[in-house]
Amino acid sequence: MAKIAIIIYSLYSHVATMAKDVKKGVDSVEGAEADVFQVPETLSDDIRKQLGDPPKLDLPVATADTLVEYDGIIFGMPTRFGSMPAQIKAFIDGTGGLWANGALYHKPVGVFVSTGTGGGKELTVYNCLSTFAHHGMLYVPLGYGKAYPEFCDLSQPNGASPWGAGCLAASDGSRQPSETELRIARIQGEEFATTVVKQQKSIAAEKKTTKPEEKTAKTDANASKETKPVAKSKKTTKTAPKEEPKKGLLSRILAKTKKFLS
Repeated sequence: MAKIAIIIYSLYSHVATMAKDVKKGVDSVEGAEADVFQVPETLSDDIRKQLGDPPKLDLPVATADTLVEYDGIIFGMPTRFGSMPAQIKAFIDGTGGLWANGALYHKPVGVFVSTGTGGGKELTVYNCLSTFAHHGMLYVPLGYGKAYPEFCDLSQPNGASPWGAGCLAASDGSRQPSETELRIARIQGEEFATTVVKQQKSIAAEKKTTKPEEKTAKTDANASKETKPVAKSKKTTKTAPKEEPKKGLLSRILAKTKKFLS
């Protein structure tokens, strides 16, 4: 079973609402399941009260171990001037140990966002890529392939992009994700899960084909150790004496003539 962690920061519940539909998309894929986490809050209670005292999320808090234990990660976040919020940044900045060990190498990762007026929704995801690159993670974009009809629907505002699902929350946070935006969130969850499942199957198949080869190599190595090369026998070969060439008739006559004259 491919396990996918949806790790979010949501102050006014927009991202949290979308995360539920991303999870639905993941869970709809055979062989995949998702859990939703939140990153630790960095704002004090006094600051939160000044921001309208939004209710806290009832979600487990993600740790660095969460990133290691799951097969794929989808981050959900509001935009902050075209970049990730401080809470997500603080969480990622605590993954130096994972970076040093290469623990997240080749792990699929995706992003969905919430923004007030649409500004920075793509740039926020783009600015996450540096972090993913340093970890060697595989960024999986949403693209147009499965959500093209939703992207073409201009009858209402849409905060999604090929970079990932998204919603427009309005400058005062009064607008909640529309059905179209939530449908795109489900599509992203489904497509991301499909990618992770394929990767897991490929890894499993590679392990199966690698093991027999390793055994064969070991067997061949042992056989070569047990089988000693046959020593070459030293044969003494005697050189046959050279036979003098037979003399012809003329040679014999000349020889006799010389003998007679002498």
